[in-house]
Amino acid sequence: MSFAYDRLMKHQFFGFLASCAALAFTAPAVAEISVDSAAALEKAVKKARKGETIVIAPGRYDLTDLKIPRDMTFEGQGDVVFYTTRPTEKGILNPLWDASLRVENIRFEGARAPDFNGAGIRHDGMNLTVVNCIFDSNEDGILATGQDEGAVTITGSAFINNGYGDGYSHGIYMASGHTLTVTASRFTGTRIGHHVKSLAAVTKVTGSSFDDADGKTSYSIDASRGGAVTITGNSFVHAADGDNSTLINYDQTRGGDADALVITGNKIINRNHNGRLLRNGTELTPVIDGNEITNEAGGRLVLN
Repeated sequence: MSFAYDRLMKHQFFGFLASCAALAFTAPAVAEISVDSAAALEKAVKKARKGETIVIAPGRYDLTDLKIPRDMTFEGQGDVVFYTTRPTEKGILNPLWDASLRVENIRFEGARAPDFNGAGIRHDGMNLTVVNCIFDSNEDGILATGQDEGAVTITGSAFINNGYGDGYSHGIYMASGHTLTVTASRFTGTRIGHHVKSLAAVTKVTGSSFDDADGKTSYSIDASRGGAVTITGNSFVHAADGDNSTLINYDQTRGGDADALVITGNKIINRNHNGRLLRNGTELTPVIDGNEITNEAGGRLVLN
């Protein structure tokens, strides 16, 4: 074997080792934890690194005020139900300051609190993303009281029979945060409160359905801190005996700026004799166009 050949082979060998070391250094760590019990989930949340995903096996998980200290994802596999048998301080899940949470394929039910604001998710953090989840019979489905620059994004989810019944708890209550986006979601039978109450600077509700059912719902959408509000391509069923005869409220009773209000391409079935599409408590001229209104059961709905 020649010296030159030997040197070449040696060079290739050490190059191979260097490549392996580089791959080992850059390969991402396993970013997934699987759990099948409430106790295991609580432990996983404590040990999970920032950005990790917790995969949750089918079953019922009794959880109360599970605090989320850093960014993570909860991914339900099959029929996953989060419920509570005890009064909560805040909610079933509670993302903390600076934490962002993504939840997928999970049902939240039965949250109760001494202040009547027990939430399926009480979001005190940065961003919250909810995909294909159900919130059933909580005092608040989602109550967001997090950071002013945060965003709450909800897609393909259902809010059923939420609200304590005192008018201060809702399907979704965005009490703070910059942006609320609701897409392809369903709201049914919210009790006395609003299906969606948003104090965000930007509120977008598209492709979703709202049915007062027997919940005596107040406003379907309440934006009482103004902002830029877009309500497009939704369907509404406005009950005859609702707590409020108006479908959508836009005002500045909670401060804010009257930036924009667009209500277009919605389909509305109105059964309320005194029904109104909009209560506008600002000087802003809204864009209202292409809405299809069907009055049933003696209902009469006017645009303003």
